Amino acid sequence: MKKRFLLTVILALIISILLQAAPQRENNPIGKILDGALNQSLSSMKGTSGQPQMSEILYSLGNLYSYLEQNFLYDIDMEEMKENLISAMVDSLGDKYSYYIAADDAESYENDYEGEYVGIGTYLTKVNPAYADPTIPETYMIIITSPFPGGPADRAGLRANDLISHIDGEDISAMDANEASKLLRGEEGKDITITVHRGDSVFDLTLRPEHVIIPTVVAGMLDSQIGYLQIAEFANTTSERVKEELTKLQGQGMKALVIDLRNDAGGSVQPALEIADMFLDAGTIMTVRYKEGSGHGAISYAAMDDTEISEDIPIAILVNGGTASASEILTAALCENSRAFSVGDVTFGKGITQSIIPYGDGFIQFTSANWYTPQGNLIHEKGITPDVLIPEKEYSDEEMVAYENFMMEDHFSSFRQMHPEYTKDNVDLFAEENKDTGVPVEILRNLITKEYVYSMDFDERPIADLYYDEVLLSAMDMLRERI
Repeated sequence: MKKRFLLTVILALIISILLQAAPQRENNPIGKILDGALNQSLSSMKGTSGQPQMSEILYSLGNLYSYLEQNFLYDIDMEEMKENLISAMVDSLGDKYSYYIAADDAESYENDYEGEYVGIGTYLTKVNPAYADPTIPETYMIIITSPFPGGPADRAGLRANDLISHIDGEDISAMDANEASKLLRGEEGKDITITVHRGDSVFDLTLRPEHVIIPTVVAGMLDSQIGYLQIAEFANTTSERVKEELTKLQGQGMKALVIDLRNDAGGSVQPALEIADMFLDAGTIMTVRYKEGSGHGAISYAAMDDTEISEDIPIAILVNGGTASASEILTAALCENSRAFSVGDVTFGKGITQSIIPYGDGFIQFTSANWYTPQGNLIHEKGITPDVLIPEKEYSDEEMVAYENFMMEDHFSSFRQMHPEYTKDNVDLFAEENKDTGVPVEILRNLITKEYVYSMDFDERPIADLYYDEVLLSAMDMLRERI
């Protein structure tokens, strides 16, 4: 609350000085102004510590505005100047997770948290253009954190950590995260072409934006003994939904549980804490550490002494490079307290938390704390290495070119008309019929599986791929040994 008040005061002071506190300019020749207060304030902005002092910065800005108002040829748009000043202050923090959402973007920003929108279906990040390094693609391209399950990006095979450099041929390197996100959404029913960078491979994909709804929780029985719980994101109601589904699974005779957090980019921290507490009767869930002098001491979150699920039920957590933030909190809490084991690929590695405050008609998001696992590990930019490592497959440039060419044509509609049932035999048949395209058989199986599954009504969809999901099948085998 103190930070928010201080920031509000600072920005209010900037605008107040710009509008009211500028020195009088009448009859002052340009040379005299440049030789006087303006030149002096611009050249002597450092206090005794060697760093510019806020009072000096504000005074200098006031003088600069006064000079521009008198000498700039055209009218000055004060609203745009205010928005740019606020944005510049937040951008100067040099943190890719901290940014200002202006009033024009506030509505779409709020809609991002409603669980549905029109687009290709991805979580993404993008470094502020001011900190781009032309030698490091991750600093100027869009980074896909994870695709939404069932969305156009997911069905086309986009992965966590894929990079996007162009949208419909337009270079996005100079765009901020909000601008790139809006362009990537496109318009419902109108194709967009994105240029994807995956390792050393570069290829184009054409996708059609559509109305995307994110079911945060999917659950059911994989067989007569093993339950399945997929969490797509941590929204405000996610913990309630998880509790409901766990009750149903226990009523169906569950003796082991798979928690699928693959491509779960996180969300709200509180639901992750509540879900972890459902499985733990003791122990630390996580610790949050704020900046020294912020007025916030370290906070440790501990499990209560009751659980929703018996400790006799073994748990496997599925993770990959799209498992980030709140989903990493849940993974670390259960695994480091010896309540679960993890299977899959190394997680994304987001060990920091952000605060979001309203400011004017917009919002400011800023990084406010580090979080640590129960054993005191900081996973930021390192991720969590699973107990059973099954790396996602890598493909050659030639295979990626074949994949790009394959996706330029509709290979699915006619096949599904002739083979409408989702069966293992039909999945294998599709891969066999298209093996000469040069697309790896694993990709072919994955693509046709998603075409089958996501064309079904939601209630009719199988909850998981029990044919070729290597990570899931491995976890199920290990759980059977523990039952």
